Amino acid sequence: MYTELDKVKSTITISLGLKNRLRDAKGSDSYEAYIAKLLRMKNEYKDNYIELQKFQRKEKVYSFDDKKVIFSYNKYNRSENFVFDIKITNIRQDGKNILLIAFGNDELQSGYRSYFELLALAIKTEIEPLFKHRGRFEDYYSWQKEFERLGLSRASFENDVMEKLNDYENKVYYK
Repeated sequence: MYTELDKVKSTITISLGLKNRLRDAKGSDSYEAYIAKLLRMKNEYKDNYIELQKFQRKEKVYSFDDKKVIFSYNKYNRSENFVFDIKITNIRQDGKNILLIAFGNDELQSGYRSYFELLALAIKTEIEPLFKHRGRFEDYYSWQKEFERLGLSRASFENDVMEKLNDYENKVYYK
């Protein structure tokens, strides 16, 4: 069965699933009219629309000394709403589960230091293999410059860096 979309010569390639969803959503409108309507809606509600996006999660292992940290994060995409959303799954030392990696005696600083090392690893893996944050993890200005240089969204900087640094300053332990 051929549809209007099949008759139009185009260089746009879409999946069969997307084509079926588009056909269901457009109803009796033509494809061109429906796409024009979507573009008008986007322009009308530019500041008031919600981007619904499902991020694909990746799992990675960070190893150093006799420790292994298993964590997950969102696979990078160029969405304005992209955030890495680092989640630690497990921490193991000498084959045993532990709750926290200790860097010195300060438990609060150890949790956030671990988090920012994982964030840097996710950035190196997903975007820039030569990413090297200079300075202390608390130095938000260096993080901001790196995020801008890499073209990462403001939402990612706010969520992945500033929110964690605010928690650190407010003495909220990283979980």
